[in-house]
Amino acid sequence: MIEARTNNPGEATQKNETPNTITVSMILEDLDNGIDRTAIQEKYGLEKWEVTQMFQHPALKGKKARKIRKLSFNFVDDTADDPNQTSIPMDSSSDVDVHQEASMIIEATPELQQEDPFIGEYGEDEDEF
Repeated sequence: MIEARTNNPGEATQKNETPNTITVSMILEDLDNGIDRTAIQEKYGLEKWEVTQMFQHPALKGKKARKIRKLSFNFVDDTADDPNQTSIPMDSSSDVDVHQEASMIIEATPELQQEDPFIGEYGEDEDEF
C-alpha cells in the first residue's frame, strides 16, 4: 500500500522561489493570460502584502486578470483561404511561355534594358576564375 505524505502541523508547505526582479510587464502579461492576484502570489512565492504593494503601482492599479473563455468545441473557419498556401493555382491547360513573358516585361521596362556592366562585349562575364 502507498501512503501519501502529509505535512506535519508545524511544517510549511513548499513555496515557489521569489525571483530577484519582477517587472510590471511580467505582471501585465500574467493578468492578460488570466492569472489573478492569488495565482501571481503563488507563482512568484510572494506574501499577500507584497502583492498588495505591487498593485499600488500606477500601471497595475485597478488591473484585473482577463477572463479567458474556451469554447467546448473546435470552431474552424472554412470560408477563408488557406494562409499556408505558398503558390497560386494555375490552369494547367494554359500554354504560357515564361521566357517570352519575361522578355516582354524587359522590353516594356526601360530600367531593365540598361546594359549590365559585368557583361563584356561578347556577352560573356569578364571575370575569369
